[in-house]
Amino acid sequence: MDATDTVLGTALTEETAHVNDLMTRLGDWAISKLPALGGALLVFVCGMVAVKLLKRLLHHTLERSRLDRTAASFLEQLIGVFLYLIVAIIVLSVLQVPMTSIITVLGAMGLAIGLALQNSLSNVAGGFLLLLSKPLKVGDFVKIEGVEGTVTAVGILQTKVVRLDGTTVFFPNGKVTDAVILNYNETPARRVDLRFGIRYESDFEAAKTLIRGIIDKHPLTSKTQKHTVRVAALEDSAVVLDVLVWTTHADYWSVRYDMLEQIKTALDAAGIGIPYPQLDVHLPADIRKETN
Repeated sequence: MDATDTVLGTALTEETAHVNDLMTRLGDWAISKLPALGGALLVFVCGMVAVKLLKRLLHHTLERSRLDRTAASFLEQLIGVFLYLIVAIIVLSVLQVPMTSIITVLGAMGLAIGLALQNSLSNVAGGFLLLLSKPLKVGDFVKIEGVEGTVTAVGILQTKVVRLDGTTVFFPNGKVTDAVILNYNETPARRVDLRFGIRYESDFEAAKTLIRGIIDKHPLTSKTQKHTVRVAALEDSAVVLDVLVWTTHADYWSVRYDMLEQIKTALDAAGIGIPYPQLDVHLPADIRKETN
């Protein structure tokens, strides 16, 4: 055996002894901490079950309360986050992690998360602003940045809007608070704006009377607000009538479709024509002779 083999053998023996010593210490530490680890695991499982039960109880309580659905949903999510945080702190305490260390770690984590998630924190703040100012709530039909739909949830970070075609749009709360919000449910009444063109040869007064009759007979149109049927424009090939009908927001689409169908049918039955674009061409006499 040469000197090199001797050195390698010695180094291997020392490393083996070092690894064995490290594993022995790790095993001794695990055995000493085994009761704490078992207790922490038990606390964790019991805590998660307790949080789940408390969240369910909170959900039922908020459903029976007079708090609106938007505030209830936001409050439920916020309390859920705090409950999970409390469980984590209790588990760390059972593991005998000093509270000063926990507070230091939480402070450092909070600073790091705050710097890394500035936009998310602005969305959380936006959620609070939406909850306090209430420009919209769950169930409202709104228009935000050109998107129309029904608000189905206002969460900690996002506002969920379901469009008429069934697709869902998620808006960051910070963007919602900065956007111009058109809320159709803010007032119960909503106006249906329609336009009809009739021929110049037709009696527009008779058309107005006919349309007013259809509006008055419809069961979903307002019986208290004033509807409008007036001449709006005199275009190249048509006398244009504005038909402005008041109804409730819930009945808007039913009234709109009914008005279009019933007015068209009534005008056809009365012989009042709806024109289509046309162009009359007048040729000079000499051109007509050449054509003939």
